[in-house]
Amino acid sequence: MKRYVIIFFSFLLILLLGGCRTSRTVSKTVDTEEQRLVTKLLDSPSASELTASLSMNISGRKVSGQLRMRRDRCIQLSASVLGLMEIFRVELFPDRVVVMDRVHNLFSVCHYADIPYRNELGLDFEVVQAILWNRIFSPGSANNVDASTRINYLNSTPDGINSFREVECGYTFLSDGKNLISTLKEGIGFKFRLDYSDFTALLKDFVYPLEQTYSLDTNSSFFKVLVKLSSVSAGIGSWPDQTSISRRMKQVALDELLDNLEI
Repeated sequence: MKRYVIIFFSFLLILLLGGCRTSRTVSKTVDTEEQRLVTKLLDSPSASELTASLSMNISGRKVSGQLRMRRDRCIQLSASVLGLMEIFRVELFPDRVVVMDRVHNLFSVCHYADIPYRNELGLDFEVVQAILWNRIFSPGSANNVDASTRINYLNSTPDGINSFREVECGYTFLSDGKNLISTLKEGIGFKFRLDYSDFTALLKDFVYPLEQTYSLDTNSSFFKVLVKLSSVSAGIGSWPDQTSISRRMKQVALDELLDNLEI
C-alpha cells in the first residue's frame, strides 16, 4: 500500500470504486420547499476562497497538512512532517492535476482521465470542488439548472433529515434542511459515506463543516479518514493559484510517481 496515495488520493478519489452509470430515470415532481433546498445546496457559497490547516487520522495514521481553495480556479492539498516540512502536494485545476512528491523530487502533470478510477467515478474538477465546498452535485451536468433535474427528492425523516438521490451516478445526499450533512454511494461490493459536522459560520451567510469523515467499506476491508480543520478563513489571500516547481524536480508519468511512494 502506498502511504501518500492513501493520504491524498483516498481523500479525493475515495469517491468511489463503483461504476458510474447513466440513468434516464424521470425526475419526481418535488415540492417548492424541497426544490428550494436543492437549489440552495447546488448554488455556489458566498465565499470565493477558503484556507485551513488539516489534521487527518487515516486508519490510525495521523497526518497534518493544509487546504487552499479558490472556487472555479484551484484546489491545493499538502501534507507535512511535524507541520514543518512539506512532503507531498496535490493541486487541482479545471483542466489538469499536478502531483508533487517532495521526498523524491518528482512531479506529474496529468488530466482527470489519467487518475485511477476516474471513469468509474465521473470524476472531474467540479465534483471534487463540490465535495470540498460542502455542495451536492451531478457528475457531467453542464450547470446547476441541469444538475437540479437529475436530483430527486426521496423522503424526510421525523427529525427533519431530507434525502435526495442523484440519478446519473447514484449518489445520495442528506440534508438537515440547511446544510449538506452526508454524501453516500453504494455499489457492488462497496459502501462509501462522507459525513460533515461541526458547522461554523465563516461569513454572515456562509457556514462550513470543520469535521469531515470519509469511510469506505468493501468486501475485504474498511477504510476511514477523519479530517479536522482549524485556522479556517474565507478571506481573500495572496497565495498563487499554482505552486512553482523547482528545477530539481523531475517530471514523470503519474504511475511512475505513485510507484515511488512505497512504504
